[in-house]
Amino acid sequence: MTPPFPLIELAGRPHERGLAYGTQAAERIALGLQVYADLFALPGLEDRARRYFAALEAYDHDLADEMRGIAEGARQPLEAVVALNARTELGGWDSSAAPSDECTAALAMPERTGGALLHGQNWDWRPACVATSVVLRIRGEDGPDIMTLCEAGQLARHGFNSEGIALTANGLQTADEGVGVGGGDGVCSPFIRRRILQSRSLAGAIGALLVAPRSASHNIMLSHAGGPGASEAVNLETTPRNAYWSFPESGLLTHANHFKSPLALAAVEDVGLLRHPESLLRDKRARDQLDRDGCAVTLDSFKRAFADRYGAPDSICRSPAQRTDGSLSATVASLVMDASAGRMWIAPAPYLDGAHYTEYRLHG
Repeated sequence: MTPPFPLIELAGRPHERGLAYGTQAAERIALGLQVYADLFALPGLEDRARRYFAALEAYDHDLADEMRGIAEGARQPLEAVVALNARTELGGWDSSAAPSDECTAALAMPERTGGALLHGQNWDWRPACVATSVVLRIRGEDGPDIMTLCEAGQLARHGFNSEGIALTANGLQTADEGVGVGGGDGVCSPFIRRRILQSRSLAGAIGALLVAPRSASHNIMLSHAGGPGASEAVNLETTPRNAYWSFPESGLLTHANHFKSPLALAAVEDVGLLRHPESLLRDKRARDQLDRDGCAVTLDSFKRAFADRYGAPDSICRSPAQRTDGSLSATVASLVMDASAGRMWIAPAPYLDGAHYTEYRLHG
């Protein structure tokens, strides 16, 4: 059985948090840098990393201080830790051959579960990242507590906070990535996601996403678990220039790696769908699997949906297989969140020997 992702606890001021993070995750950060050795060997990497860090400092000085602490604790150059956060942007999203996170996300509102808002995702990426990822439990001094699964050294990826705000994301790709955002001067996705998870309200989380100078296209699924009658969710398909939103239908919301909003379909050229056309099927099958359980959707419903192997290896649960560009992709982790209960269940590499979920608690 694949070992669970290690849990790292962080608290204190930004630099103090970063120092503790880098120290505890130093081995996994170093391994992550090896995983991306080909990407980070691109010409001009250090200059681009410095530009991304300058954008982060302008965007959020505290998060910049935290990143300095991560680098110091891990005994790595600051540019290297920035590059780990900017790996999507550094991958050259202006190219149709660029790799992207190939994920399937879903949520079920309280009317479909009998009370809880369940929100989850299969995260597909490089298989080696099973050994480089961690779960962070961050005690906030001036904001909510946060729990996030991410690659070691990153500020955030998927997760939730103590206010009931939860976040998952899917890679998208258009024909004009980076147009109008100053190239490398935009803010990288992990920085924006961490800012979202520091929000105290769903409106604040939406605002944090919309005002950020985005560097690449992503689908961001947001939810607020406030209990029956007080829960909401929204899906935002974002490009560097625009955002297109949608809401749950019949209490369910699913998304994979293609644009679905009618306005987006009329406005953008969806290059990503050409790379992974099975995205259409993953999205549909995730919804169908949850819909089977009517108004009794449970954690087990999500586990079943995320274990779906239709069309393998290009399925919701993806076994390691090469894409047309030569990159290797697999389901690094399957996760389900109940933010109102402060609980997250995560299964690393579920394709290996079945999904073995470990429960992580925000408080406990």
